[in-house]
Amino acid sequence: MQRRGMALLAAALLLTGCGSDDVSEAAEADEKATPTQAASIDPADLRPGNQPATPEAIAAITLQRVPVQPEAFEGGDVYFEQDEVGTVLLWGDDHSLEVKAGAVDDDLLSTWCHDGMSGCVEMKAATGTSTVAWDLATDDGTPGQLMVSHASGGVERRAAYVGEKITGDPRKLDLEVSVDDLVALVTDPRLGTKTTMKMTKAQVSGFPSDGANGAGEVALTAGAIAAGLLETKAYADIDSFEKADASAYGKGAFGVVGTTPGGGTVTAVHAPNLPAAQRKCPKTLTCSKGDTDGYDGWTDGSAETVRCHEAEGDLPAFCAVIRQQAPAPFPGDDLDPVLSGLEVALETLWPTVAAETARRGESLV
Repeated sequence: MQRRGMALLAAALLLTGCGSDDVSEAAEADEKATPTQAASIDPADLRPGNQPATPEAIAAITLQRVPVQPEAFEGGDVYFEQDEVGTVLLWGDDHSLEVKAGAVDDDLLSTWCHDGMSGCVEMKAATGTSTVAWDLATDDGTPGQLMVSHASGGVERRAAYVGEKITGDPRKLDLEVSVDDLVALVTDPRLGTKTTMKMTKAQVSGFPSDGANGAGEVALTAGAIAAGLLETKAYADIDSFEKADASAYGKGAFGVVGTTPGGGTVTAVHAPNLPAAQRKCPKTLTCSKGDTDGYDGWTDGSAETVRCHEAEGDLPAFCAVIRQQAPAPFPGDDLDPVLSGLEVALETLWPTVAAETARRGESLV
């Protein structure tokens, strides 16, 4: 079945000629919380993730970048291939915004540009260069469309907007969904076939259960923590795991200790009631980050990261603790890769986890 974006694009190609090559420098769902639309985003959150993206995660990222109020969402195999993930936001009088991520192939927007779009330019943003293309409105009532694409790391991110009349270069038009909005969206490092754990937990008001975050998830277990650590690049070489003694981390805490080939250890603890004193940097460490939601701390051969999250919607409050201890000082005193590994490992400690990850962990601890 032909997808909406490609069907509209194919029709437009029959009506328009090739344009400019300019380069610019320039009810359950009702209980869900709606992400703040076009809200400021914590720069610390703008990083690639390692969790499989869901349609609802794509919608949540979109709503942080594009100031619209969708009335419905669509998706599924009518719009996307098996190696793609995305959703379609619908609102108003036939307004739609299709957002997707998938493998780079011959369907790249830059290829379509040379086959008959009305206009086509490249736009640079802080996080990469995007292809912006558009088709003009026609006399028969076709409104035209605006499409933006960004390819990186073997993944293409694309947004296609239909609804308003495109009467010229969309960068010069006062559109409800602007070119700048879409460029910021497709170059957002969280948008992709994989995203951050935070976005896989985000909930969007009115999003259908099919493709929603949380589908197929179960409560976190010690084994699931172990399986999650093995899925990260930094800790994929852990040899063995055992349950951690989490008695000092507050009521309900649990976790694992993994042993690395060099004799070091990695401790990961999920702590729903971490004592206040343990949320602040201990005097034995040098620390960065604030002392209210956690910290990054280190000394010779030892580093740890603590993050605490407030309750939000159905998500309970919890803290995540990751500690790496080496038998000797870290090589070259270079802490950046160590702290980066700890930051990624924090995502293995959310209260729920994919059922498949929990199953893989059953034999690890």
